[in-house]
Amino acid sequence: MVYKLLFLLSFMSPFDVTYNLQQIECPKWAPGTDEILPMNVTLSPQLQLQNTMRCYCQVVKAKERECIRQGVPSRICKQRTTEWVEENLKLKPNNVQDNVLMRLPKRNLIINEY
Repeated sequence: MVYKLLFLLSFMSPFDVTYNLQQIECPKWAPGTDEILPMNVTLSPQLQLQNTMRCYCQVVKAKERECIRQGVPSRICKQRTTEWVEENLKLKPNNVQDNVLMRLPKRNLIINEY
């Protein structure tokens, strides 16, 4: 029992414990609708980015406003939003090493001659 509690506390930020704030979770919406997709459906990278931006606008900012209305200091609510943005919207670094020439893949090109 104690180990489970320690395990859960290791994933919680200090303000989650103090103010009983929950992690922000976003559903996957079907493109252009309000329908929520099942868990096993994957989206293309472009649709995933659109879904994440929609989540930020409709869920994350709404949770931030709700958090402030509940009397939690705005600094803590904004910090939770910032952590969500860092985790979900931060660009991934390229795996290209400096000063290394990369070979481009060869592509077949079909040219029609008339």
